[in-house]
Amino acid sequence: MNIKLPKEIVEPVTKNSLFSSLIASVLVVFLINLAAIVYLKNNTTNRGYWLLKEKWEMLFNLQQPVDWLLLGDSSCNQGVVPDIFDKKLEVKSINLCTLGNMSSLDDAWMLNQYIKRFGAPKNVLIVHTYSAWDSDISLSLIAKTPLDWGYWQQMEPPLSFDKKDTFQLFINRYLPLYSENQTLASLIKDPVSYYQLNRSFQLDESGFMIWEQADVEQVKKKTEWHIKTYSNKQFNLTKHNHQALETIAELAQQHNFNVYLANAPIYQGLYAQDTFRSYYRQIQDTLNNYAANSERVNYILQQPMTFPQEQMENTDHVTYTGAQRYTEKLASEIYSLQKIKERN
Repeated sequence: MNIKLPKEIVEPVTKNSLFSSLIASVLVVFLINLAAIVYLKNNTTNRGYWLLKEKWEMLFNLQQPVDWLLLGDSSCNQGVVPDIFDKKLEVKSINLCTLGNMSSLDDAWMLNQYIKRFGAPKNVLIVHTYSAWDSDISLSLIAKTPLDWGYWQQMEPPLSFDKKDTFQLFINRYLPLYSENQTLASLIKDPVSYYQLNRSFQLDESGFMIWEQADVEQVKKKTEWHIKTYSNKQFNLTKHNHQALETIAELAQQHNFNVYLANAPIYQGLYAQDTFRSYYRQIQDTLNNYAANSERVNYILQQPMTFPQEQMENTDHVTYTGAQRYTEKLASEIYSLQKIKERN
């Protein structure tokens, strides 16, 4: 064959040349990683990371105090509509709900930060889905929270990590070439789809995410998984959720504001399962006990509001139509409870 293949010319190896090559390689990787950090700060296909960043920045950028802080997870993020809530109760609120795998720690941390800036709010509403109460925190989400490195040790309640977890936090926060390789790959392979997806990540000025599209197949898939996972399971409130609830109750008592705990929306087909409701009742009993032990903590919507699959994105995330109904029900229960307390 008359094909001339290139031949590598290998010069004699010296310590200096080898060291220079290694340094150059490390420098190239470092610069690419740095560019990825800068780019992913405002561009991502990971809705969870994006939401966490947006909500904390919304709290940082808040210019005026509000009457109500709406805290909780993503079921609250697209389930509680501040515009409707405010009109029903004649108040001003902001939806700072983030993600279930941040547990109630995020609620307590945001509440603490708000109090430091503006003093205590008049009221706090906390909405979590059933799976959030027994879920542990996510190291990747802790790492992605837009606060200074080590913030978790200065928060109340504080977190501490061993060397292994601290190293994992460092990787998740500062090495996106490794920790967000799927996101980066999707951005490179299909930037058009990324652009369309990124445009769907929208919050209104009050922090609410409007979600119009139901996903029947996802609802069915998630329902099967949740029935299998939670049926006949023993509920255990995680340590971090326990600590956060205690902190929130103490803050409410200290600063004289009221806290309302509420069950998130739920797909009616899942709640109809007897074995699942057995697990759910354990959560209700736990939250009831917290409310009973604090004059400032109230447990509302104890009987969860259920929705058909046509109004659900999954088993605990409603579409905008469902969010409107859910918010009106929340506001009505709060209004009724407030009137009862005024009479007493």
